[in-house]
Amino acid sequence: MLPPKRPDLAGSQPVSHHWFRARCCSWTRLLDYYRAVMAKSDQELPDGFLQLKTQVAGHTFEESNAEAVGLLQDSKAGCVLKPLGKPECGERELRFYESLAEAGASGDNDLLALLRGHVPRFYGPLKLVVNRRERTFLRLEDLTRSYAKPCVMDVKMGKRTWDPESSPNKRKLEEAKYVMCKQKLGLCLPGFQVYLPKEEHTQETTILRHGKDYGKSLNVEGFKQTMALFFNASTSDSKSRRAGCELLLKEVLRQLQEILAWFQRQRLLHFYASSLLICYDYSRLADPPKSQSLINGYHQNEDDPASWVRVKMIDFAHVYPAEHGLPDENYMFGLQSLIEVVQLILHR
Repeated sequence: MLPPKRPDLAGSQPVSHHWFRARCCSWTRLLDYYRAVMAKSDQELPDGFLQLKTQVAGHTFEESNAEAVGLLQDSKAGCVLKPLGKPECGERELRFYESLAEAGASGDNDLLALLRGHVPRFYGPLKLVVNRRERTFLRLEDLTRSYAKPCVMDVKMGKRTWDPESSPNKRKLEEAKYVMCKQKLGLCLPGFQVYLPKEEHTQETTILRHGKDYGKSLNVEGFKQTMALFFNASTSDSKSRRAGCELLLKEVLRQLQEILAWFQRQRLLHFYASSLLICYDYSRLADPPKSQSLINGYHQNEDDPASWVRVKMIDFAHVYPAEHGLPDENYMFGLQSLIEVVQLILHR
C-alpha cells in the first residue's frame, strides 16, 4: 500500500493535520502488514506440515519466540504432531504411549489395552526441524480430521494438578490457578472453540474461541453456562438441531461413563494435569447425512454418533504409578463432576 500523495507545500495554505493523520495511518498499516509477513515467515515448518488450527490449549507458537512450538498438523497422514515438553516430562509421555502400544500388541495387560480406546491413536515419535532446530514430536490421531465445523474443548481433570515430584513452589503456583472451579468441581477450562448460529441468520455460523484467561475467570455457575454454550444447548432453536444436541449430549455422556468405568477398575496409574478433549462436528447437529466416504478411503456408518462425537484422554506428561495401589480419586472426582454437569444440561 502506498501512502497518500503529499499535498503541494509551495502555496500559502498550511498543511492540514488530516493529511498527517492519513499518512501515519497508511504507514502504520503498511508496517503492521510487514510485521505479520515477517512473523509468519519466522515459523519455519517442514514441507507438508501446518500449525494446527483447532488447538485450543497448551503451548503454542509465538511470534517473538522461536523456541515456542505448538501442535502441528500433517493433513495427508491424518496426524497431529505434539512436541515433547521438558526432557523428563516428554520422556514420561512418550513411555506412556509406548506402554499402551505394547499392551495392545501383547495382550499382557487388559486394563492398559482397554485404555487405548480412550486416547488418540499413537503412530510413534518423529523428529522434525522446526525453526532451525531438530525436535521430537509425538504423532497422534487427528480427532477432528473429517469434521466440517470442529468444536473442541480442553477440560483439565482433578483438584490436584501437580505431580508427586513437584517442588513446593510449583505446587503453590498450581494451587493458585482456576481456584473457583478446580476446588469445587475438580475441573479447569484451559480453552475451547465452538461454532454457533448467528442470531439474525441461524443458517450461518460464527466461531467463538476462548483461552485460559477466560477459564480462570469462571465460577461454578459460569462453568456450567459455558458447557451449555459449547454444546449449543441454548442455541438449538430448530427441532432438528434440538434432536442433534440431545444426541450429542447422550453420546458425550456414554463416552464419559466408559472412561469412568475404566478408572473405577484400575489401580495402576494416577493422572495429574491430564485433560479430556471433547470434540464434535457442529455441521452434524441439524441434518446428519446417512453415509460418507472418508479421506482414507473406507466408509463408516455415519448414523453412529461416535463418528462425529469424540471424548478422549490427552496430556500424559504427569502420569505416575498409583500410590499404594489406590484408585485415582483425584481424576474421578473431576470426571464425576463433568458427568453431572452434562446430565444437568441434558435434562434441564
